[in-house]
Order: sequence, then C-alpha cells, then structure tokens
Amino acid sequence: MLIIVPILVVAFSSLPAQVRTYEGAVFPEALGWERVGTVDADRWLENGWLRHYTDLGAWAPGPIGEQDFYRRSISEFVGAPTFFVECRVVTDVPSELFDVSGVATAIVAGGRSGVHYHFTLTDERVRLIRSNFLPITFASIDAAIPHVYRLELHGAELYVWSIDGQVVDAGLPEGAYPAESSVLIWGTSHDEYDNTTRWDYVRYGVIPLDASGDFDGSGNVDLFDYYFAHECLTNDRPGINGGPGLDAGPGCRFTDFDFDNDVDLRDLAAFHNAFAPKP
Repeated sequence: MLIIVPILVVAFSSLPAQVRTYEGAVFPEALGWERVGTVDADRWLENGWLRHYTDLGAWAPGPIGEQDFYRRSISEFVGAPTFFVECRVVTDVPSELFDVSGVATAIVAGGRSGVHYHFTLTDERVRLIRSNFLPITFASIDAAIPHVYRLELHGAELYVWSIDGQVVDAGLPEGAYPAESSVLIWGTSHDEYDNTTRWDYVRYGVIPLDASGDFDGSGNVDLFDYYFAHECLTNDRPGINGGPGLDAGPGCRFTDFDFDNDVDLRDLAAFHNAFAPKP
C-alpha cells in the first residue's frame, strides 16, 4: 500500500473529492473514524492491512467479548445520484456462526431512515440483510482468501450487491440512501468464536463515472486516481481481476476507457492521455 496516497489527494484534487478511502496504512481513527465497541481487541498494521484478533477478553465469563468497530456519518452523500461501499477483507470465523448467534465481521450502512444494508462475513458464507421483513441473501465464498464486497445504490431505483465483481443480489431498494441519519460501520467482534480478520481497504462515496479516469470525482485525473487505476490492471490478488480479457469488476469501470469490461494496457494508455494534475 502507498502511504503517500492520502497526501496526494490534497495536493492535486481541484474539487472536493466524492470518494472516501481507508487503505490500511494507518489506524482508522487517524483518518476521522470513531472507534466504538469494547475497543480492547488486539489489532495491528501489517503490509497495508489492518489485522484484528478478537476473543472473549476481559469480559469473561460474560457474553459480550471483544468488539472493535469504526463508525462515521455518511450524511454528506444525501441526495447523491449514486453511492457505493466496497471493502476487501478475509476472516476465519466458521460459517456455522450464522446458525448459532450473531455477527463476527460486518459492514453496516445503517441509520434511522428505515433503509439500511447490513452484510456480515464468515470464512465460507456471507449474508446481506436489508430489513427484518425481507428475505436474507446468502452467498458461498472460498475460505482463507480475501474477497471484494461491493454495494452499489442508484438512488431509489436499484441496488446491486456483488462479490469479486459477480452480482449476488440486485433489485428495487426500499428507498433512497443515504439519509441524514445514515452511518457506515465496519469491524470485528467475538461472538462464540475467537477470530482473526484482515482488512485491506474500505471505500465509499459517489460511484465514479465510467471511462472518466477520475476515481474520486474531483474533476481532475491525477496521481490519486492512478493508484486505483493501476490496481485495476492486476490479476494476482484474489477478488481483483484486471488484465486483458478479464472482467475487472464494477469498481474498475472508471478506468475501462474502451468499454470492453477488462482493464489492460490500452486503458492505461488512455488514462495517461487523460492525466492532468493541477498545481
């Protein structure tokens, strides 16, 4: 991971960025996230990943266990035409947790508006809950490798939930999201099982325009955008499928300049032509 990236967005963006990123280079509270829960889980930074280990901890023999979550308001995106949340994460919580009790690793796009999206992860199964009154969506995943989870919202018209670029669930939302009360929460807790979880990144904001090269919607294609465009060229990391002939996934449409779904050297050349950092 490039620790320099958060500095570059300040130096080169000409408009307020429409995408927020956490890239695992520092602890989240250093970037404005509120740390919540028991916050006594073991955590450390390692090669661009935030790693968590949670067990029953000092709460023994009580039922709570260690919890380490990060929260912030997303009300700044109220009224945005589109919105997305994406993370790359892996956990070793056994999937039978879903048959026992609650949650181990979670991304929650919630609030008091009546519309929310809550997806939770185990080693081999994940689930999406949108309401207590709607069916729960489950999906199987390969264990022990990271996966990319992405929720896209298009106003009150469409939601799409994908894993590693493949659509798992889509349909008509219950309403527009976010609202003034909406918050994004992500993190890990002990619930029946000790667990280790690794977070590569958490990203959210307005969906970048296709073939714009402008990942953060700043109105300018610069080195910050290049970091994410270059990521889309690789196919050597689970969950990221760039390269010739491979669908790079919805998170890379902004740098697919020839609209053929892959991101290859032709797209990189087009990106370089669009590259124009402002002083």
